[in-house]
Amino acid sequence: MTPSIPCKQLLRLPVLSLLLLVLLVSGCNVTKYVPEGDALFVDYSVKVVGEDASTKRDQNLEAELARVVKPEPNTSFLGLYPKLWIYNTFYTEKDKGIKNWIQTKFGEEPVLLSEVDTSALNEIMSNRLHNRGYFNNNIQSNAIVENQKAVINWAAFIGEPYTIRNIEYTLVEPDSLPARRDVPVYRDIQQTREGSLLETGTPYNLRTMIAERARIDSILKSEGYYYFSPDLLIFSVDSLIGDRQVDVLLRIKSSAPRRALHPYKIDDVYIFANYSLGDSLSVADTIDYKGYHYIPNENYVRARHLLRGVFLEQDSLYTRQDVLLTTNRLLGLPAYKYVNVEFERDNLKNHMLDAYIYLTPALKKALRAEIKYVRKTNNFAGPGLSVSFRNRNAFKGSELLTVEGTARFETQVGGRSAGDAPEGVPVAGNNSLNSYELGIQAGITIPRIVSPFNLPNLRTLYVPTTAIAAGFNLLSRVEFFRMNSYNASYGYSWRPKQTLTHEISPINLQYVRLSNVTEAFSEILETQPYLLRSFRNQFIIGPVYELTYTTQVFPERTHQVFNHLTIDVSGNVVSGIQSLLGAAPPTAEEPRTLLGQPYSQYSLFLNDFRYYWNITEESQLVARLVAGAGFTYGNSTVLPYVKQFSIGGPNSIRAFRARSIGPGTYNVPDEYAFAYFDQLGDIKLESNLEYRFPIAGFFKGAVFVDAGNIWLMDEARDNEGQEKPQFDPNTFLSEIAVGTGFGLRVDVDFFVVRFDVGIPVRVPYLPKGDRFVLGDFNGKFNGENGMLLNIAIGYPF
Repeated sequence: MTPSIPCKQLLRLPVLSLLLLVLLVSGCNVTKYVPEGDALFVDYSVKVVGEDASTKRDQNLEAELARVVKPEPNTSFLGLYPKLWIYNTFYTEKDKGIKNWIQTKFGEEPVLLSEVDTSALNEIMSNRLHNRGYFNNNIQSNAIVENQKAVINWAAFIGEPYTIRNIEYTLVEPDSLPARRDVPVYRDIQQTREGSLLETGTPYNLRTMIAERARIDSILKSEGYYYFSPDLLIFSVDSLIGDRQVDVLLRIKSSAPRRALHPYKIDDVYIFANYSLGDSLSVADTIDYKGYHYIPNENYVRARHLLRGVFLEQDSLYTRQDVLLTTNRLLGLPAYKYVNVEFERDNLKNHMLDAYIYLTPALKKALRAEIKYVRKTNNFAGPGLSVSFRNRNAFKGSELLTVEGTARFETQVGGRSAGDAPEGVPVAGNNSLNSYELGIQAGITIPRIVSPFNLPNLRTLYVPTTAIAAGFNLLSRVEFFRMNSYNASYGYSWRPKQTLTHEISPINLQYVRLSNVTEAFSEILETQPYLLRSFRNQFIIGPVYELTYTTQVFPERTHQVFNHLTIDVSGNVVSGIQSLLGAAPPTAEEPRTLLGQPYSQYSLFLNDFRYYWNITEESQLVARLVAGAGFTYGNSTVLPYVKQFSIGGPNSIRAFRARSIGPGTYNVPDEYAFAYFDQLGDIKLESNLEYRFPIAGFFKGAVFVDAGNIWLMDEARDNEGQEKPQFDPNTFLSEIAVGTGFGLRVDVDFFVVRFDVGIPVRVPYLPKGDRFVLGDFNGKFNGENGMLLNIAIGYPF
C-alpha cells in the first residue's frame, strides 16, 4: 500500500524541479475558492442502458450525449489541476496588474456544481435520443459530493430505436391547387429519389432527414433553381402505426413562393473590375467583350485575362457549381482582395437572372524590409537583411512580380567541435569559420497556363499558374571558398482538386561555379576525389516534378495525411542530343561539357510522408517517414554538392547537430568536424514520431523520437584515408542514429517559437557494442552524451 502524505508535508520535501513542485501543489488547494455549500465539478460520466445488446449498434451514442454537458469540468492532468492552481495562486479581484494577467491568461476559474443545470441537460439528452429514433427514453442524473468535489453520473434508459417502414415523396399538400402540381420542381425532385439518404428498415434519424433536404437542394441548385432552399421541404413522420415503425412523407410548403419552383437561366453578366465599397454602380462606361459587360475599362486588368476565371455564361442554366467556381478562381488572382457575385431577376424576361460580379482590388505594390537573426539547419547563424518588392498586377493580367534581395553574415555556432579550427589545421588566416551570402531573385507568377499549345481552360476551383524565375546567389565561406550560383526556371502548377497539387518545371537550369578557393580547402579537395567532383563547376539542367497530396485541408478529420514527392532529373536530354550527334562517351576524368563546362547527369527521388492523428482538439500524434536516393550515371559519378542529402538538426534528428551524422558509420576526424564538408550522402532515410499536447494558454509541449542516417552509393574515403562506407541493405539498420527528447512551444496565432531538447540514444559512428549511449546520459548541455537545445521557428513537420 502506498502511504499518503499530507499536502503540508509535501511542501517541505526537497523537489527536483519547479515543474514537479507546481504539479504537486496543484492538488492541494483546488477547492480554495469554492463557496460554502457548493462543490467543484470535477468529473462526469454518461451511461446508456438498453433493453438488449442490439443497442450497441451505435457505439458513439454515449459520446454524443456526453458532448452536451456544459460547462465542462476544469482541465486536469494526471488527476491534477494546473490551470486551476494558477488561478487560485494568483487570484485577485483587481481588473489589471501582473497577477490579474497571469490569473486570466494561464489560469482557469473553478467550475462549480451549482453552474451545472442537470434538468436542462437531461432534456437536451432526451431530445438527442429522440432525434436518433429512441422515442421512448428516460434520462436520470445523480451527483456525488465528497470533500467539496462533485461527480455527476448520467444514465440514459432507452428501448429499441424506431425504424422507417415507408418513404413517400408526396410533395404536394392535399389542398394545393392543381396548377401547382404541374410546376417543374416536382418532377425534378422525384428524379432525385434514386440517390436518397433515407432507406426503409433503417433507424429514424433527424440528422439524415436534414442531410436529405440539403442533398435535394444541392441537386436543384445545379439545375437552375436559384430561389429554392432546404427550408421549403418538410418531413412529416407518422409514429402511430405500431411495432416501433414510422412512415416518412416529404412535401413542399404550400407557402413556397412561385419563383422558387422554376429553374432560371443567366441573361446579362456585368463585371465591375475595379470596384470599391461606395462606388456608383453606373454602367455608362462599359466595354462589351465576348458577351460580357466589362465595367469601367481595361486600365486595371484586361478582360481577356480576367474572363478565364469567369464560368457564368449568357443563356446558360444557373448552377451553384459555376458560381463557386467563378468566385474561387477570381479570388485566386493576386490583383483582387474581395469577390462578390450577386443575381437579380430580369424584369423583362421570365425565369432569367442578371449576374453582377464585384471585384475589389488588392494593394497593387508593396515594399517590405526585414532585419532578422537567421539560424540555418547547417548551424550557421547571424544577422540578415531581406528586401522584397511585389507588384500584384504587373502587366494588367494579375501577374505577380516579385524581386527579393538578401544579405546575411553567418558564423558557425555548433557542431561536434566548438567551431574553431584545431591547432595545426591550415586556414586562410582567421580561426573562425565565417560566411556571408548575397542573393537576388526575381520571378513572375502568371495566373494561367502559358504554353505554345492551345490548351483548354481547366474547370478547377484553383487557379493554374505559370512561374518564371531567375536569380543569382553568392556564398562565401571566408576560410575556404566562394560559390556563385545562377538559376533560371520555367514551370507550371495546377491543382485539379482540393487535396492534390502538381508542379512541374520542364526548364530548370542552374550553374554552380567555385572560385576563390583557399589553400586549406584545396588541400582537402586534392586528397578527396569524391568531394572534388561534387564541388566542380557544372551545369544542373533538367526537369523537376513535385506532387503533393494532403488531407489537412479537412481540419475536422481525426486522421490526416501529407505526402510530398520530388523527382529531380538532370542532364538526360543534353546527353541524349550529344549522343545522337556522335559525341565521345564521357569518363570521370573527361566528362562531356555544355558551353565549355561539365554538366550533371543524375536522377533524384525524395518522398516525405506524414501522418497526423488528432487525438483531441489540442493534442496530436505525428509520424513522419522521409526516404530519398540520388543515382548518378553517364556524365557524373557524384551528385552535385548542392543536391546531396544531410541529416541532423532542429527539423531532423534533434539529438544531433546538423550534418553531424553519416554517411553510415563514418566518424569525421575531430580536426575537420568544424568544416561540415564530408557528411553528405546519396541515400537518406529518416523517421520521426512526436506527441504534441497543451500545457497552458499558448504554451504547448511535445515528446519525440527521431531516427535516421545517410549513406553513399559507392565507397569513398576522406583526406585522412578513413573509409566512408556505402549503403548495405544487410547492415543499414544497425547504422541508424536514434535520439529522443522533449520540447516547449510558444504557439500564438501568427507564429510558433520552438525549444526542443534532444537526447542521444544511439550513435552510429561509435564502435559496435558502444553505440547505445542513453545509459551514459550526463544530463548536461555539453559532453559527448549531453543534451542539445534546438531553437527554431515553426513546427519541425
